[in-house]
Amino acid sequence: MRKYMEIARNISEKIFYKEFKKQLPSENELIDQYHVSRNTIRNAISILANHGIIKRVQGSGYFINQQLINNDELMLMASKDGIHPTRPQSYEDKCTILKKLKTKILSFKLFQANKQNAETLGCELGADIYYIERLRYFNNELFCLEKTYYLKKLVPYLDEKICQGSIFEFIQKQYKIEVNDADEFIKMSYTNETDSKKLSIPVNTPNVQITEINYLRNNVAFNYSIINYFTSDISFYNHVTCL
Repeated sequence: MRKYMEIARNISEKIFYKEFKKQLPSENELIDQYHVSRNTIRNAISILANHGIIKRVQGSGYFINQQLINNDELMLMASKDGIHPTRPQSYEDKCTILKKLKTKILSFKLFQANKQNAETLGCELGADIYYIERLRYFNNELFCLEKTYYLKKLVPYLDEKICQGSIFEFIQKQYKIEVNDADEFIKMSYTNETDSKKLSIPVNTPNVQITEINYLRNNVAFNYSIINYFTSDISFYNHVTCL
């Protein structure tokens, strides 16, 4: 992981764990704290600002987005650390939260890309693709249904044990994969008969569906997913910079 990205992630953790409460330390203080150059700190701060986590006030410094960090039922769309449906206030809280998140694998297989998969991932027909379908539960209540595809030539190995946890955390550590860009499409959806049977819920149950395609730094897609969220106690946050 590039140094400025590592620092941006560390600063964001300190923000959500309330180590930084209202305002970031000055650039000079961050330089001393992380022992890096001014450009590295500025690049890290730019990431946080682009994600809407902090806001710059001219002449006063960088202030934390209080509406974002005070919302306990919010998912930050720019985060690729997996599902954290409640904002932790400490590392211990984070561990407790993750223990409440349960996963049930419905399908795990390796198959060859068809036309749709090839077009979405920009790969050749017949390329090897991992397909994972899983249910996620939080506090024993249905949270979401995930249908996820990974291009094997970029993610060489997955298994069901890995898929019980955060797949992104695994591939970031194991294969040094970093998400540079993502396309996200959000719409209202209704369960079809097949999914309703899997979930043991009525047909046409409303949910929020997010289709996401994730790209490497060279703009090559390595993953796409279709996730249906069924909990009503969640908001999705995405910071937008207007053209």
